Amino acid sequence: MNKLYFLLFFIVVVWGAYLAGGRVASEKCRGAVADDIVAQQAELIKIQGVVNAEAVSRGVGDIRRVLRKKYTIAE
Repeated sequence: MNKLYFLLFFIVVVWGAYLAGGRVASEKCRGAVADDIVAQQAELIKIQGVVNAEAVSRGVGDIRRVLRKKYTIAE
């Protein structure tokens, strides 16, 4: 009878370790995905900064003003 209890205890411990390991692996995966998303967002912000700086240095922001001034209906 003692061997049966020991075997059942051993099975329960192994099963608990399996579940705990699965939980830890799941949390590590979620953390890795979150880190990847943060890295992608940082890269996107860098790209937007470069594009905005290029647009400002070329005067693209003034296109609307120039077109309105040049092509409005004369009074």
